[in-house]
Amino acid sequence: MNSLGSIITALKQGEIIAYPTEGVWGLGCDPTNEKAISDLIVFKKRSAEKGFILIGSRADQFSRFGDIERYKVKLLTKWPGPHTWLVPANRNISKLITGNSNKVALRLSAHKAVVNLCEEFDGAIISTSANKEGSPVLQTPDEIRKTFPGVKVLEGELGGLEGPSDIQDVLTDEYIRG
Repeated sequence: MNSLGSIITALKQGEIIAYPTEGVWGLGCDPTNEKAISDLIVFKKRSAEKGFILIGSRADQFSRFGDIERYKVKLLTKWPGPHTWLVPANRNISKLITGNSNKVALRLSAHKAVVNLCEEFDGAIISTSANKEGSPVLQTPDEIRKTFPGVKVLEGELGGLEGPSDIQDVLTDEYIRG
């Protein structure tokens, strides 16, 4: 069992962590650490073209990644909660986060474990399902530890959502997932 403090230390040291979210167990890392993001891509055997979701506890945690202020009223119609918005990305954002898109996927969570994690870290973190690409999402901390040895796992409960969050484009209102 890992404490919140040890999870924050791991994030700041560029390590990959696991944590409960609204619907599935997530893997994450510091979105400002290119090596950590690259490690996560390799770890999951994930295509770098896909990009990642950023999850946070306050809208201002996303300002360095996307044009939050311009769309804030619309974003807040579904935030906080299990809803991911695709928002025009800032020019300096890593392509490892956006993948082949000019948008960044952002979710302002109300899940207690995520909120505590992002508040303690003082920023947004990468959020992707806890699984190897193409494999089922892992259901328990023990499964995560077995599949991803060495990953620190923040104990907690899932939020009750059946599966991952919806993803919606803020410009077109199109649902990409959901």
